Amino acid sequence: MSPSKKTKRSGALRTGALLAALLLLLSGCGTGAGAQKLDVGSRTVEAAQYAGAEAHHTDSQNLIYVMSSGLIELYYDSVTDSAAVRETNTGTMWQALPAARTDGAEVQAAVVTVQVSNGSTVYTLNSQDNAVAFGSAAFNPTQTGMELTYDMALSSEIAAGTFEEVPAGELYVSVTVAFTLEDGTLRVKVDCGDILVSAGYTLESLTLLDWFGATDSAADGDYMLLPDGSGATESISGTSADAYTEKTFVTYGADAALGEQAASADGSIRFAPAVLPAYGMKRGQSAFVAVIESGDAISRITSHRAAEEELYNRVGPTFCVTDTALLGEDGDQTFYTGNAYTGEIGVCYRFLSNRNAGYSGMAAACREVLIRNGVLPSQTASVPETLPLLLTAYGAAAKNNPNRSETLTDYTQMQELLRLLKAKSVDNVYLRAVGALDGATSQGLLKSSDLLGKLGSRKELESLLQYAQTQQFSVYLDVDIASFGRRSARKSAYAAESITGDTMTMDVGNMFTGFVGGAQHTRYLLRQNEISENVDDFVNDFHSYAFSGYCIADAGSTLYSDYSSAGNTRTVAAGLLQAQAATLAAGRTLMVDTGNAYLLKDADIVVNLPSAAAYPETDGYASVPFVQMVLHGAVTYALRPINIAQDTETAFLKSLEYGAIPSYAWIYTATGNEAIDALYHYETQINTAAENYLTAAQTLGDLQDARMTSHYEVQEGVYCTEYNNSITLYFNYTDEAVTVNSITVSPMSCLRVN
Repeated sequence: MSPSKKTKRSGALRTGALLAALLLLLSGCGTGAGAQKLDVGSRTVEAAQYAGAEAHHTDSQNLIYVMSSGLIELYYDSVTDSAAVRETNTGTMWQALPAARTDGAEVQAAVVTVQVSNGSTVYTLNSQDNAVAFGSAAFNPTQTGMELTYDMALSSEIAAGTFEEVPAGELYVSVTVAFTLEDGTLRVKVDCGDILVSAGYTLESLTLLDWFGATDSAADGDYMLLPDGSGATESISGTSADAYTEKTFVTYGADAALGEQAASADGSIRFAPAVLPAYGMKRGQSAFVAVIESGDAISRITSHRAAEEELYNRVGPTFCVTDTALLGEDGDQTFYTGNAYTGEIGVCYRFLSNRNAGYSGMAAACREVLIRNGVLPSQTASVPETLPLLLTAYGAAAKNNPNRSETLTDYTQMQELLRLLKAKSVDNVYLRAVGALDGATSQGLLKSSDLLGKLGSRKELESLLQYAQTQQFSVYLDVDIASFGRRSARKSAYAAESITGDTMTMDVGNMFTGFVGGAQHTRYLLRQNEISENVDDFVNDFHSYAFSGYCIADAGSTLYSDYSSAGNTRTVAAGLLQAQAATLAAGRTLMVDTGNAYLLKDADIVVNLPSAAAYPETDGYASVPFVQMVLHGAVTYALRPINIAQDTETAFLKSLEYGAIPSYAWIYTATGNEAIDALYHYETQINTAAENYLTAAQTLGDLQDARMTSHYEVQEGVYCTEYNNSITLYFNYTDEAVTVNSITVSPMSCLRVN
């Protein structure tokens, strides 16, 4: 690109303004505020025309040194206008575009890919075929790295011109990618507010460096790290015959405002939620971990496993720049457009070598990035003298009638559960009181909630709280801050709206179906404009109660746009929910269910932290405690309650392996339903729970503030977890004794080595 062309671009319209103009053209009814719809019948997709292999592969002979920092060097590929990073201690190259295959097979790899539409037609443009091949890409060195600008179009004539010169109706997109090298770290950013898009077109999504580190050959032990559950590794050795050779992970879960569904009609997985926006790859003695630092709320991470039609193993992010939804059957479809993101998207890459080149090293690097960015607390967690046991006690279960409920555990009975545990030498309990507010297990609007009278009097509650304080136990009141049940509020006044203008709901499973209520409770998502007042009013009303803290039940797993009024994006919601978490944490400790990253800063305890993969585990795809390794020592956490697992013995052993405090969920009063009582009635659980607690306290008690430094599989069914205070734990999940390093580990047990 010539300097004069860059100068002419300075006064160009930005994406947001262009989108606004487009929305005016598409105005209609039956939409949310700020959203528009268009009847498109069917949408057609036009892919970029392949320009030849030369534009899509990196040749080391074409690399030009840019700068270095720490143990890495940044290079510019002068032929493909792409980037590469070299590790100086190992010589490993990580390239934005892959090296050409020896068999000559061709792929359409790109640094940037955008999806742009004008209603009924979707165009997929990429930096290589629609800019580099047309000579309309530009390199600009900076003090800390370089910028690569791609002026993309469907023809070389349009791509070569300036934005102002684009004829009406012609497609033109310009994206600038900044590569910054500092403190041995690579950061890659795109300012979405500076992206140029032709009038009449919508920039739907931008995929950034999804070919970074792509490889068509790997050795045994090489893998991709994916954000599935607590983290999962997928082998990249050989080719895959797995049904899910492509896997997609939506950061913080689906957006209900866009009608996203995680599963297809046939039950197959479309995507899985990710609690941390991080991924990586290990190749030989080198690895990288990537953390999405900005634009995380609109990101999704997709991996591709080398298979019959996919020639390379690769993983990278896509950012959904504009909210879109396509509804209806093919031939009679309606396309909705909504909020456009105009902020920055950014990915931080850390490079690891030798002993650190694995998911343990990736976790340590990810932790450092999250602490630096204020996502995790910078100080080591303040831990109690004795390991806690998490007890979730269900106070009252909601019936189908929103005004009625059935008492399962009243305040006096909660106190009795604590007394029974204390008598069995459980010296520290975190009691999570669920179903104690109006609406029971389908809580109503928080700001107008009161304690459910049928659980007991205030005097009985104060007796529970006083007993807990005397025993140095903690009691957390369960609260929903982003959703509400039907009892206490008019949905028309408080419910968020989808992009189609419909009231937004979510279904929450009812574990007591068969005793009271249906299979699910329908809840309304709260308007974003009401979130702050909802929490503030509650805190003011409940300040006199001596709860140790609160447990946020919904917002740690639910993030959504809201079209009840304009501008309520997922990014805005994340900021609002984070602010309310800080309000609830003021003067108290805070518990969060699930633990999406935006709520971690003020969280002291995360419960129901994912530990199992959503995609099926295979010989080449396995869960690992990546998230746990990031959090351990910074935030206390528990996995799903042990008593509801199919195999409680394995579940308890897994909680020890993953460094989690033991977790149980109980009711005091038997329901008479055999299946429910077998799972939840305390009498069937308490003795085993007390025994498991003593084992956990002996195993993990002095490790609460330690960092988990390494985790690996010793042999099939045998795992090892290491901590930074020289403690090593071996776990044997087999039915026979196993000898490791002259140490014998009994079947289905843990052995601690100092």
